[in-house]
Amino acid sequence: MEGPEQSERENMSRLSLPKRARCALALSTAAAGALLVSIPAQAVPGGASIAIKFGSDRAGRPGDADGAVNGAAGLLNTVIWNNTTGANSAAAFPLNADVNGASTASGASVSWTSAGTWASTGLGEENNTGTGESGDLMSGYLDTGDIGGQGVSINVTNLPPVPSFDVYVYVQGGVNGRGGTYTIAGTTKEHTVNAAFTGPFLEDTIDPGSTAGSNYLVFHGLTGTGFTLTSTPTIGAPARAGVNGIEIVQTPEPTGLAAVGLIGAGLLGRFRRRRNGL
Repeated sequence: MEGPEQSERENMSRLSLPKRARCALALSTAAAGALLVSIPAQAVPGGASIAIKFGSDRAGRPGDADGAVNGAAGLLNTVIWNNTTGANSAAAFPLNADVNGASTASGASVSWTSAGTWASTGLGEENNTGTGESGDLMSGYLDTGDIGGQGVSINVTNLPPVPSFDVYVYVQGGVNGRGGTYTIAGTTKEHTVNAAFTGPFLEDTIDPGSTAGSNYLVFHGLTGTGFTLTSTPTIGAPARAGVNGIEIVQTPEPTGLAAVGLIGAGLLGRFRRRRNGL
């Protein structure tokens, strides 16, 4: 008469290897999921974004006097935005991050200088018909002087260390045909506002020159724990090179699936060693 332990051993022996492999994969997926979930809990920009709206003291989208961004906006539909006011910052402005739609202190801060704030709506220059929070994002902005005048300078400090990150720069001036150059870490891009913002976001990928209808630039693969963005007005009469907002996002890394593979291989190896009595 067989005992319960013998019966359990016989039942285990009837399991095929593919089924054991599936068990290992399920465990590896759960372990990898726990690992990946823990990443956004760390300080950003890793796994999240830091989004900054400038000129929120100006009017927002048509019919909205509140220029602050209070919901999903921008190319990435980021929910949490740091709304700033004024042409200059009297002190470093602390930044919160969007982590899965929740506001989380990042430890980073921003300071800025400009010639003033303006808006593409509500001030006699109706160049923004966008709706919703993205319409607010693309309305108020940090303005510049004319050629030879004051540009915009934005300094971000104390970013958490990550391998690299991208910076999105949103630009929508009050009048088409005005623009200039934008520089971060020795890389300079030229951009001219040439169309009203109606809702879609389009990257300016032509340099020199501007992609027709474009409204944002991207600086890729930046490193370090801070950066300075400057704009210089060079195009138009008068020239302008304003900044509506910026967004900082960690450069994606193909480590998630690799981690699943490594964990899975380790667990499968453990099953095989146990099967062989090792």
